[in-house]
Amino acid sequence: MNTLDILGLKISYKKWNKEKQLPLFILNDFLVQKAIINDIECLSLTPKGDLPTLPAFKKQISIIKEIENVPIFLQLDVISSFRRQNLLENKIPFILEDKIVYLPFMATYLTNTQHEDKNVEKISLATQLLFTWILYQNANKYYVSDAVKSLGFSNMTLTRAYRQLCATQLFEEHKDGRKIFLTTSLSKVDLFNKMKAYLQPTFYSQGYILKKEITKDMIPAGEFAFSQYTHLNPPKLKTYAIEKKHSKNIKLQKECYSYDEQVELQIWRYNPLLFSQNQKNIDVISLILSLLGNADERLEKEIKKFFKKD
Repeated sequence: MNTLDILGLKISYKKWNKEKQLPLFILNDFLVQKAIINDIECLSLTPKGDLPTLPAFKKQISIIKEIENVPIFLQLDVISSFRRQNLLENKIPFILEDKIVYLPFMATYLTNTQHEDKNVEKISLATQLLFTWILYQNANKYYVSDAVKSLGFSNMTLTRAYRQLCATQLFEEHKDGRKIFLTTSLSKVDLFNKMKAYLQPTFYSQGYILKKEITKDMIPAGEFAFSQYTHLNPPKLKTYAIEKKHSKNIKLQKECYSYDEQVELQIWRYNPLLFSQNQKNIDVISLILSLLGNADERLEKEIKKFFKKD
């Protein structure tokens, strides 16, 4: 039995006779149909491609309601968990196949957890850096304004970043006068484990260069650098990191043919020393994030040890 049956909802669709009054950009984005849900007249919007941005979509809804002022809902086949949370927070009605029915105009919200959407949208780089900053704070309240000093973001970028963290439902937003701070009920190790699915690699690409090509902008990285903080033996092939803006004249080799003559080089999305205490070594959390894609059992144990001692 699907979610609609459980709720006792019967939906029928037919052509909307006012479709020609819509601007072309809405018709390009959506199939608009008349829908009748248990005798309530609505409009169903089925995306023809990716959903527009939230501000653009709200504007489209207001245009449609000027033509016919009835409840409007999205008819979706798939959606990321982040975008789904976005719709819920903005009270935008939607039906996701037989998995979720969210129709606040009918006081209806039911989710089928057996078919929960596993499609996780990666957080932005700014959000990931804010998350990394949080992991280093010895506090229960994480004031967003304090992060500005460390990360050098604009207020707008930081606002987007903390809101994206809140959308994961692992953080809550609070206000202290005009200041905004975040809290979480999770320990650092649990927080990190739950956030792993949202995280993206710290580097764009990696390849190999000759040892004689190492410059002052290249910092020890990867398992090679992580072994200095743990009981791991250093790998035979050394790894270095460099920020993308310093890598314009570097030509990476695709193959490793000699541990003695070559090193691995990662082209990082941000300054590898952003969270460094001494501006010489990459911080441990950034190293851990760089290793997530290829962490084996040994690395996983060392990562757990690091967060548990925090």
